[in-house]
Amino acid sequence: SEEVLQLLASVAETDEVRTNLDLPLYDYQVLDSIKTVELIVAIEEKFGLKVSPAEFERESWATPRKVIADIQRRLHV
Repeated sequence: SEEVLQLLASVAETDEVRTNLDLPLYDYQVLDSIKTVELIVAIEEKFGLKVSPAEFERESWATPRKVIADIQRRLHV
């Protein structure tokens, strides 16, 4: 989960994602569509995990906690 937070903080350009796991990423415009794609690419590179934009649901990545949970779920399938 720390690695996911590092990627998220890097892409979002804020450490607030580390301190507030319930930060509404899209509502507060921490993530937008371009940064979401950057995060998907970073996750693919770091974890070898393919996240298709077609299967991406914004709600499942609404907060840092949800991003971590989604990535962990995908890695342990």
